[in-house]
Amino acid sequence: MFFAAGQMSCSFFSQSLQIEFVVAKTPKFELNEVDALEVGPFKGQPLVKISLPVEAEGSPHLSPSVLSFEADPSSEQVAELFRLQVIKNFSKNSSLRLLNTSEDVKGYAGVIPDPNRVAVISALVRYSQIRKESKESVPYFVTVFNEALPIEQQLLARGAVFGAERLGGGIEENTPYVELMGALEVRISLNRQSSGAELIPPQTLQAFYVQKWGGKSETSHLPDNVRLWITKNFQEDENLTERFLSEADKTRMITENYEQYLAQGYNLRRDSRVPLSNLDLQYRLTEQIAREYVSQVVPTFRKADMSIDGDGDEVGITLLQGNAYEEAITYLQGRKDRTASDDYNLGLAYEALGKRQQARAFYESANRRDSEDLYEEALNRVK
Repeated sequence: MFFAAGQMSCSFFSQSLQIEFVVAKTPKFELNEVDALEVGPFKGQPLVKISLPVEAEGSPHLSPSVLSFEADPSSEQVAELFRLQVIKNFSKNSSLRLLNTSEDVKGYAGVIPDPNRVAVISALVRYSQIRKESKESVPYFVTVFNEALPIEQQLLARGAVFGAERLGGGIEENTPYVELMGALEVRISLNRQSSGAELIPPQTLQAFYVQKWGGKSETSHLPDNVRLWITKNFQEDENLTERFLSEADKTRMITENYEQYLAQGYNLRRDSRVPLSNLDLQYRLTEQIAREYVSQVVPTFRKADMSIDGDGDEVGITLLQGNAYEEAITYLQGRKDRTASDDYNLGLAYEALGKRQQARAFYESANRRDSEDLYEEALNRVK
């Protein structure tokens, strides 16, 4: 469920008014009568098999094949990192009081909470990392183009080279590569402190990673369909990956401890051609699952641009721009000559209040009366 609150900016675009809303995603589960969250044990589970996210189809191009993951001894270390990620995400997105956030310090500071209103979170963590380093035969082409030739002849020459590449021609050269694969599976439990009863069903979440540097881009130790599925579902934000150190931390390290900066390889971290370190990969996967889990139990917020239909009733538009959603609904529903634009704006007001079912009804009405991209986008938003 989504709702929007607080107009941030407004600008004209065609016949619509673009507005930036603060949008909240309603969690999948509700934590009723819970005021505090106690951080319980987070334990690693090595030697446990982690299944692939999809069933493998066909054999990988490279040997040895990777058809499954098995949690390794670093699962204990990753469990501690995941615990810190959970604490960070709850701190950012929740008003719950966090208890026992440090493994070294037990007990409570201040008022002792009512155990009936305390949730205890615990997790079993399985982590596997596979790094393959080898060489494979890659065709290379050496071409010399005479720029004095007419452009048509230059294009024909380039076409001949591309055709040879597709046919597997060229000079074969054994080229080194590194392929990094990672899998994280976490079973998370949330129980009431007083009785141990489950507040929500235990959740098992997975995150995967695969990336290859060097060699042929189309080959892998994983089956093709598995590699493509992982890339599509877990790595579309590859260029936006959060790093373990912020830019400010890195800058401070450069000035205060340049040797450590170089030793950690942070001078190379901006280059996507450099393989991730073990810690980079662990941080990435634990952050993904922690963020996903927290979003299931507490509202999470983001900014989103949505558009008011500028062809609608002026009073209704003014009320929406002023965040007066209830008043906009009362006013627009009272109009007997509502247009498709008014129905759309009415749906927007309902969406802003988190009433998706009513919003969809008015978006559908607007789309039936006058099909526009703006209305289609709104319908997709409240599916």
